[in-house]
Amino acid sequence: MQPLPPFVVLEGIDGAGTTTQSGLLRARWREQGSSPVLTREPSDGPIGTMIRQMLARRIVLPPSPLSPHTQEPMTRQTLALLFAADRLDHVAAVIEPALRQGSPVISDRYYHSSLAYQGDVEQGEDGSERVDYAWIEQLNARARVPDVTIFLEIDLETSLERLGERSHRDLYETREKLERLIVRYEEVMELLQGRGQPIVRLDATRTVDDLHEEIWSRVQAL
Repeated sequence: MQPLPPFVVLEGIDGAGTTTQSGLLRARWREQGSSPVLTREPSDGPIGTMIRQMLARRIVLPPSPLSPHTQEPMTRQTLALLFAADRLDHVAAVIEPALRQGSPVISDRYYHSSLAYQGDVEQGEDGSERVDYAWIEQLNARARVPDVTIFLEIDLETSLERLGERSHRDLYETREKLERLIVRYEEVMELLQGRGQPIVRLDATRTVDDLHEEIWSRVQAL
């Protein structure tokens, strides 16, 4: 049986450049005569579209007697379930069919984001926070493991500087939340690397072209 083409995921906090680099990678692959499929999460499927509207605050919960001033679209746990449902639909409808047809697949974000963004926070007696990733892992246990995950690392100030150039920010694009996400992504990548998942960490503060060349060389190695 012929081996399947690579399934590549790009990950990183907001502003890391995952969308830019995913597009450049697809263009480079096309130059080599291949027909890569570029996709993203939340996906463009029905559940993913709803999630995007939630993150853009176009869908919010109505006020209730218990939370009259809520600004969040849904609880973290509810979002985690929606992301997991979107991911399984994404794998079945887009990723697996493309790979079986012989097309490499590039995904702008995947289950790594769910672990970082929706991990269950537990408050310690000393006030410190601990994130329990086990439930999110269980929800995503049937998602296909990428052949390589390219983790684009940037610092908080670079992220904020890049996000400042956008006209609209989503639910997670605040200084406080990004600061926490940097820590969580570090934990997530260490966790998955410890389990043998292929993860490449790259400095994403470099120029777009330099970073692209490094990503392309890593993908070629597959």
